[in-house]
Amino acid sequence: AKRLEAGAMVLADRGVCCVDEFDKMVDADRVAIHEVMEQQTVTIAKAGMHASLNARCSVVAAANPVWGSYDKNQSAMANIGMPDSLLSRFDLLFIILDKKEEASDRRIAAHVLSQHAAPPPPASLSSANSGNAGARGGSHAGASEEGVTSDVFTRPDARKADDDERQRLTAEFIKKYIHYAKAKCSPQMSDDAAATISAAYADLRQKVSTLSKQKFPVTARTLETMIRLASAHAKAHLRGLVQAEDAKAAIAMLHFAIFHEDENEDELAGAKEGASERGGGGGVRARGCAAPCEAGPPLGGR
Repeated sequence: AKRLEAGAMVLADRGVCCVDEFDKMVDADRVAIHEVMEQQTVTIAKAGMHASLNARCSVVAAANPVWGSYDKNQSAMANIGMPDSLLSRFDLLFIILDKKEEASDRRIAAHVLSQHAAPPPPASLSSANSGNAGARGGSHAGASEEGVTSDVFTRPDARKADDDERQRLTAEFIKKYIHYAKAKCSPQMSDDAAATISAAYADLRQKVSTLSKQKFPVTARTLETMIRLASAHAKAHLRGLVQAEDAKAAIAMLHFAIFHEDENEDELAGAKEGASERGGGGGVRARGCAAPCEAGPPLGGR
């Protein structure tokens, strides 16, 4: 008997599909993934079977450089070694370099070692043994039979002496929050946001055309990327209308992914030049590049 077995992207329908070693994908699979990332479907026509399966998922892919290590003397496109038709279907492209920085290395080592260390005892263990169903640390842990309420913030680990005091959201709460935002929010584009995105897209095309080194392709799909990122930013804030601030956040994220610099760096640099011409002595200092925040699940490729 003939039967169809769903692949990774069909199984990831309405979810996220993670692909490792993307550069080692054979040409046949690369051709097939074009349809998935463009139309969100997988068409099958073989052995007398014709079917169209939904693959409405975001794609997060990781690939290695062509020569094994990133060559800064070459352009980003030459290091990646993938066709523009495939790269343009990804919303955001980030280059992660292995920089030898002591602070970063210590932070990575501490995170990896914490995964192998014994976890701290859960807060609900002592409460269950003592029969106390009250909340601990601001969480509602008493609803054991009617339903489980997730903690909003993680509890500080006393074993880490250098642990900062910033509150971090728990993974369970983030999953529920994303699920609620996807189910309840369908933001519409406002006129101010549309005007901001339109002007930014034209400026981005002009800036890329004047660069000496080849950057990532900026096509009409980039405009759709801006719309998706702005809508995701508004959805993450549980807003029903995409505002100008959502569009600016999407533009800043895209600008960082393409040029690896802050979107406002040029404006600050221009203000610094103006201050020096007026004899201001350089009172304006450009901000450093910061990693962009995640704006929700639609951040991967289509």
